[in-house]
Amino acid sequence: MASSLKEPLLPRHAAHVPKVEKPGAGQTAFAFAVFIAVRSFHPIIIDISKTDGKLPYGKATPCVINSAVDIVIGNSLAFLLGGMPGLKQCWDPTPLKVFSSIAVIYAFGDFLEMQSMSVMGGAAYQILLQSKLLVTALIMWFLRGQRQTTLQWNVLVTIALGMSAFVLADDSSEGSFKPIGLLFVVAKVFFSCLCAVLAEKHLKAFSDMPIYAQVAQLKFAWLWTSLLLTLLFDRNVREDGFWNGWDSRTVVVACSWVFKGWSTFVVLKSLDSVLKNIGEAVAILVIYVFDVLVADYVSDILPVHGKDFNLTIFLMVMVVVLTVVTYTLAPAWKKPAP
Repeated sequence: MASSLKEPLLPRHAAHVPKVEKPGAGQTAFAFAVFIAVRSFHPIIIDISKTDGKLPYGKATPCVINSAVDIVIGNSLAFLLGGMPGLKQCWDPTPLKVFSSIAVIYAFGDFLEMQSMSVMGGAAYQILLQSKLLVTALIMWFLRGQRQTTLQWNVLVTIALGMSAFVLADDSSEGSFKPIGLLFVVAKVFFSCLCAVLAEKHLKAFSDMPIYAQVAQLKFAWLWTSLLLTLLFDRNVREDGFWNGWDSRTVVVACSWVFKGWSTFVVLKSLDSVLKNIGEAVAILVIYVFDVLVADYVSDILPVHGKDFNLTIFLMVMVVVLTVVTYTLAPAWKKPAP
């Protein structure tokens, strides 16, 4: 089950992909560090783009720009590396139909992520994001009949309780958490986990396509879905225009989305599911350390405000981090022999 939680955007399948050598320790360590950095600094960058605790721009507009840039990058690489045949591959209608159906769901996930970050801080978001373990377990049980051991269920419940305790403690100390944010995160997690399962099921036939062609095909429907969601749910964009509220910080947010996407494709192939899940958990600690120890020191050059150290919140962070690691290392359920 754990292997499906942190798969790249399009899973690779051994039946269609030539065998590659296992990455060395140095390459794995570098990939692990990059993965933690990306998962940590992306929420921090979104936090920095806020003004008085709110996102001053259309919440999903950076996602729209991200998709547009990815289409350009994907098609450009296809043309440079494969000429006109490579470019035509990006617009092959047969895989495009399949990729587009998956991309629509991914676009909802990005939209919900920005909605979540608009009402909570990066640390709270990353904590609540760990609910993906429980959601994925339920989806895999429902769609595939893949069960969990009693130990795994106990650990998943402990993660849920730890997340709840963190949110309550953080809310009592900051008074800024909004319950609607929890709904956004759970919905985002559901869409992301559903995408991982659907992608693994339906995209096997196209795993031989170069990754840049896959991205170009995915991002076509992703772009239009993100734009439609922005126009439907963001009144500021409809009334004041797409670029209303944009500044240099918003440009950095859009760049962060682009870097997060492409680094995922390049880095995750060097990490197994254990390291991916541990990396996600460590990112929680990195964000918390930034909020408590670093933010005040860089407040003169960045619009951030540090938080006071709170032992209760710190302990809740450690409980969630260590429990996620425990779940990742727990033995998987095996079907009893007949």
